[in-house]
Amino acid sequence: MAVHLVRSQFACQNKAMDNPSVPPDDAGLVGAMRALHGAVDRLDALAAARLGIARNDLRCLNLLEHGPVAPRLIAERLDLTSGSVTALVDRLERQGYVRRTPDASDRRAVLVEATPLVYVRLIAIYSPVSEALAKLVERYGNERAAAAAKHLSDVARICDWAAAKIAGGEG
Repeated sequence: MAVHLVRSQFACQNKAMDNPSVPPDDAGLVGAMRALHGAVDRLDALAAARLGIARNDLRCLNLLEHGPVAPRLIAERLDLTSGSVTALVDRLERQGYVRRTPDASDRRAVLVEATPLVYVRLIAIYSPVSEALAKLVERYGNERAAAAAKHLSDVARICDWAAAKIAGGEG
């Protein structure tokens, strides 16, 4: 599938170069993925600005969505140094978006968790998107929505695979 996506991407780019009236992002699946990525990127940029935080700060808050995490996991997931994570958590803590809590399994360690304030602010920003997506899923029906979710998961796996290859010096 990845090879097909790359071939589609290059075919689209060549088609666009041959015919300037064809937008470069009009390549079916690849074009839709690019459009989705761009739309999410714009939405997240505006959400971060509305919250008064940087994009990596918002990415950190996304990691905390399902509960407290160790600073080392934040560093790993955001590809930051431990010093950068400390500064990021300090910024978010000053704004009341996170707090450090003791790690029950290791009394020398702390966990970072989101505060209720951040959920109130994020709900205000993202609830229109959630409501629109719920309506879309309703229109799709369960089977089609499950297929779309599987497709998005597959695309995420392909992107993670490609990132790992690049990080490992390949590609």
